[in-house]
Amino acid sequence: MSIEPRARVAPERVLPGPVPMAPETAAQQRVVRRICTRVAPEGMDIGVAELPPGGLQVWIDTPVPVGPQESWVLHHRMAREVALVGWHCEADADRLLVLGWSAACLHNRVRLLQSGLRRLTDFEPTAQRAVQLDGHGPDDDRPAALLVSGVCAAIERRLRWPRRLAELDGFERGSALPHLQLLLAQVTGLEAKVAAACQEHLVMARVLARAVCEHYARHADLARAQREVLAETRRWVHASSMIRGSAGARLGSAGAGRPHMGLAERRIAASVINHGVTNHVTNHGVTNHGVTNHGVNQGIKHGVPRATPAAVAPRAGHDDPVAPRVTPARSAAPRIAHDSEEGAR
Repeated sequence: MSIEPRARVAPERVLPGPVPMAPETAAQQRVVRRICTRVAPEGMDIGVAELPPGGLQVWIDTPVPVGPQESWVLHHRMAREVALVGWHCEADADRLLVLGWSAACLHNRVRLLQSGLRRLTDFEPTAQRAVQLDGHGPDDDRPAALLVSGVCAAIERRLRWPRRLAELDGFERGSALPHLQLLLAQVTGLEAKVAAACQEHLVMARVLARAVCEHYARHADLARAQREVLAETRRWVHASSMIRGSAGARLGSAGAGRPHMGLAERRIAASVINHGVTNHVTNHGVTNHGVTNHGVNQGIKHGVPRATPAAVAPRAGHDDPVAPRVTPARSAAPRIAHDSEEGAR
């Protein structure tokens, strides 16, 4: 019996291992997972993976399949929130695709951040909520520190921006396209301003809640404590808006552009807003011994001196270089007479 020779076995092929994910893709995946987890119902798992051509795909990872209508709604909600960061998204009932940066989405984010900055200039709603102590009273069993922390947490949830900006922590954004890179830089700068404005609201809420507790400890009257703290707050918030408006009016002048005022600066400004030393403008010159909020004839409004029609120049040979003198305007009568003589000739 003849036995055929055994065929040679080909060596086993070693498949290449998984390609390591790029750092920027891993950071993007973390950000997308945070956003989608916030949007999804509590307890629902979200799967995020890299697409071979580039980008990410997101799906609902649950043991029991979700209905097509509910899945479609959830994926489109995720797409809306992810697109607010600046990415182009495509969603259907099966999955969500997160692709590259979109100029239209970045422009939309710029508009949202600018609108948020304008809304954050109003501190009155934050003050109202802070003095209400989130519906709790200082005489409850909760310690004052815990009560203040609860008020700050409620204000932070109402602002919404702190949580949304925290989802982008550790994510360095960039693009090889110059116009997208400029938009990303603008978005990053606006996000820093919004974060600083939100921090001021949180500091204000902490200060007001603590002040209400302190006032309540003196006379045990919660309504009175809230009125006292709120009345004091309105003064320095109003002073802040006045000074912010005067700083914006000087943006076109030389040396203009005062830095954004913080909480301490506002309180200091409120205490001295009615005692500022302003230049007293009269019809005969400018002196430095007038302390007023209105001035005379050429008064000062909100700290911005109005331009006087007469030229102000230092007196030649004067010993005091600080006190200026208004040079008298030349009369136009001789000039008019001279012109009439020339016309007669």
